[in-house]
Amino acid sequence: MSILVLMALGCTKDNSQGGPTIGIKSYNSSVYNDNNGFNVTLTFSQKGGNPSGDSLTIIQHRRNQSYVPNPVDTFGTRLPITPAVDKAEFTANLQWQFIEFGINGENDTCDFQFVLVDLNQNHSDTVSTGTVIIYQY
Repeated sequence: MSILVLMALGCTKDNSQGGPTIGIKSYNSSVYNDNNGFNVTLTFSQKGGNPSGDSLTIIQHRRNQSYVPNPVDTFGTRLPITPAVDKAEFTANLQWQFIEFGINGENDTCDFQFVLVDLNQNHSDTVSTGTVIIYQY
């Protein structure tokens, strides 16, 4: 399973307290079998924070009516070791072959949710994309 996480660091202060906060900066709403996969850029903030080693969970919610037996719809990864920062951006990538179901050649309609858990077990709020179409060609 391929989940790629890249970090871009910034050193701007934030007034948030406690656990991490994440947000969605951008994502691709159309995914094709072209080796690009689903890409999302997330923002991170946490006063006195350090995203190093935090865990990111990605949940795929499929909206199609066709039944999928035993779908793999939850993906997890750890963020890479980075300097301590209060704000950062990172990118996650899910390859097409791990998120497409293609029942009866049907394109998959879904959304993705994200939650970050820091090393102290503080959870961020859950953030969600809008509709993402995973094409079967």
